[in-house]
Amino acid sequence: MKKALRKMFFSVALASGLAGLPLQAHCQTAVSVDNHLKITPSGELEITSSASSSADDFNWYAGKWKVQNKKLTTRLSNSNDWTTFEATDEVHSILNGTAFMNQYKTTVDGKPFEGMSLTLFDAKTKLWKIYWADSRSGVMDVPVVGSFDGKIGTFYSKDVYNGKPVLVKAQWDITNPDKAVWSQAFSADNGKTWEWNWHMSEERLAGDVGPARRKLLKADPALAIPAVTFDAHGELKITASASSSPRDFDFLVGRWRMYHRRLNKRLENCQDWTEFESTDENFRILGDVGDTDTYYTTEMPGPDGTRGSGKPFEGVTVRLFDTKTKLWSLYWVASNVSALDPPVVGSFENNVGHFFCKDTFKGRDVIVVFRWDVRDKDNPVWSQAFSADKGKTWEWNWYNVSERIK
Repeated sequence: MKKALRKMFFSVALASGLAGLPLQAHCQTAVSVDNHLKITPSGELEITSSASSSADDFNWYAGKWKVQNKKLTTRLSNSNDWTTFEATDEVHSILNGTAFMNQYKTTVDGKPFEGMSLTLFDAKTKLWKIYWADSRSGVMDVPVVGSFDGKIGTFYSKDVYNGKPVLVKAQWDITNPDKAVWSQAFSADNGKTWEWNWHMSEERLAGDVGPARRKLLKADPALAIPAVTFDAHGELKITASASSSPRDFDFLVGRWRMYHRRLNKRLENCQDWTEFESTDENFRILGDVGDTDTYYTTEMPGPDGTRGSGKPFEGVTVRLFDTKTKLWSLYWVASNVSALDPPVVGSFENNVGHFFCKDTFKGRDVIVVFRWDVRDKDNPVWSQAFSADKGKTWEWNWYNVSERIK
């Protein structure tokens, strides 16, 4: 049924405190406490937000998920017969991180089925509205509305099931944001009792960035980019820190899995990002004055953030320490170009390295900075920014965080 299918997307969570129990344990008719829902004498829903409701409440959601579904076969008939099936869900952050859009795919009655949800935050009411459309109807349904209170998000709407008016409740339990769980319940008595009829257990797919890593994939406001200066010929003047050392990149030696967040369009006030994964193997060369690594992915985004083609992409970095100037020069060559880029040059200070060069991007002169933040050597973060005004302002366009492969 179209109305019933729509709600399955909106909450990947069991009721509070239920996540550790078998799904069957909560699928009977049960009394529910709904502190943020009131029903007016005319039958309208009055939904208020929790005190903690925030535009950040769905930040955990973006990514790729494997979904285990368990659906009550017959609803509101005291049934205990269930059907199970699998699905996939891919969720994207949109509107500068204030909204989410996802694409749900499965098979229904042997035929492909797709659904799309649009999750929007109302800054005035502090309520989330979650809309649904699917491949069967092509119609955007009335949203479920609500908010998170701690790790539980609860959302409501009015609907009709088998010709009878019902209230619909959808809940997310994000106690573990990498294994979120959703539940849906119907009430035929204006919220006095509820029957849970659908549960989805979502597990983040291996390689997905995830919320903990995503926190690292943005600029740290506590770290300023050093001011750039130029000589009489307009060339960058770069001097090494007092602590610069040929051992500064020793932390990179080994094998790594890297999680990336890359801006889709550079120097165009773009707010859309693409996330992907790669691997990297690093080792020292030239005794104490060199370091190199080989980078590999099949997910490298194309121009303007188009999805990776699945074809192998490889890159090689060569890092050389100048024993006279105490500056590092970082060279990069990629398999899709096979030309050595101009090196970025710089040094580390207090476990943060900044490396600069002049370059051109789409015909514009830019200054490029690489930053290596190794204050946590087990999770080093690399970032890249461009400046089109000689270092007065910067736009960060790429981040990655590395995790050692053991």
